[in-house]
Amino acid sequence: MPELTLELTAAIAVAFAAVMTVGFAARQRRWGPGLMMVGILGFLGIISFGIVTRL
Repeated sequence: MPELTLELTAAIAVAFAAVMTVGFAARQRRWGPGLMMVGILGFLGIISFGIVTRL
């Protein structure tokens, strides 16, 4: 299993932040809140994966 480095984590966080930003910009459309939810869940996934790998 590949190791989750700081650089990889930062790149994934930037990607989820971009998705969340696009969702916020399109919050009046149907798919805007869904994109924001994907971004939030992505950040929570990064945090939880970091916690689980340290156990």
